Amino acid sequence: MNYFKVYEHRALRTDRADEAGQELTVGQLKALQIYHGDSGTPFFSLINNGVKFCEYVGVLQVGSLIIEVLPKTDALDDKDTWQQFLISMLRTTGMLDVEQTGFTSLKLKGNSILDLYFLLFLKEVKYLLQTGLVKKYKSTEGNSLALKGNLVFGKHIQQNLVHAERFYVRSSVYSYDNIFNQLLVKTAKLIALIAKPSISAAAKSILFDLPDCGDIAVSESTFTRLVFERKTDGYKNAIGIARLLLLNYHPDIRRGENNVIALMFDMNALWERYVYRTLKKKLNDTYPGEFDVREQLPSGFWKPTEGHMRTIRPDIVIYKNPEKEKAHIVLDTKWKRPANNKPADDDLKQMLEI
Repeated sequence: MNYFKVYEHRALRTDRADEAGQELTVGQLKALQIYHGDSGTPFFSLINNGVKFCEYVGVLQVGSLIIEVLPKTDALDDKDTWQQFLISMLRTTGMLDVEQTGFTSLKLKGNSILDLYFLLFLKEVKYLLQTGLVKKYKSTEGNSLALKGNLVFGKHIQQNLVHAERFYVRSSVYSYDNIFNQLLVKTAKLIALIAKPSISAAAKSILFDLPDCGDIAVSESTFTRLVFERKTDGYKNAIGIARLLLLNYHPDIRRGENNVIALMFDMNALWERYVYRTLKKKLNDTYPGEFDVREQLPSGFWKPTEGHMRTIRPDIVIYKNPEKEKAHIVLDTKWKRPANNKPADDDLKQMLEI
């Protein structure tokens, strides 16, 4: 694996190295150009002899090339610190549950954030294997030598007219081959395919312990239709990571050499969510019951003589109880350092007193 760490809004090139001495090969640039394609990607733009990253942070893997894009607002050149900060934001916003599974900062040495997602998933699967995988009833139909289940008369006559020893039946089987375990198997196979050798080996080992499940096509609706109950509640963490990995994986169907997985997050939205979660927890811990912190709530701004009310959506609004519908503080989050510690006029114009 070729592992790069860069900051957002910075470039990687083939004709010269960046400040950390990192330089793309022609082949690596070609792989990124193919992924970018004619339709483009929000994660980076193409420049002469290289690529320039945008406001998205996270990790992008194209074939054996891994690029970790880190947040940055000043000249401090300490990528480990900014990697820790990004993980802290992902953890606070619920996108990476590091603390619950016992990871420490030592685990980050030599690992990308994508590796952490892989390791977290495998750890969750081990837990499920130890506590017992869920079984569910699965409807099956086909020919059988015994009349077990319901006889499907039309197909039985069609297929077994000259085979009196067979019965075409529909029955229910109590099986491990269900959607929850199918997602575990599919994700473990993905990790075995694209992860670095040590993590790939761990995924292959776990696959020996997982049941033989049928392959499934995965889309957003696959996950939105899932219903968790008492027996499947323990799957939530693993399924959450599986959702991120499977929906952001793009196989290279032409040659199979440059499969892509992109766990990238809009830094502006991530920062807003991080500030909201941090502020809400701090206020609740310090002043329990006194404040109600809400995010992205539309508020009336201007209504013309004819037509509908125009609205604005402040990032965070703090209400003081018990006056829950009277705004106490309105906040607008910005992921940038103001020049001379003064906000720009355009930023101030987004603020609204309610």
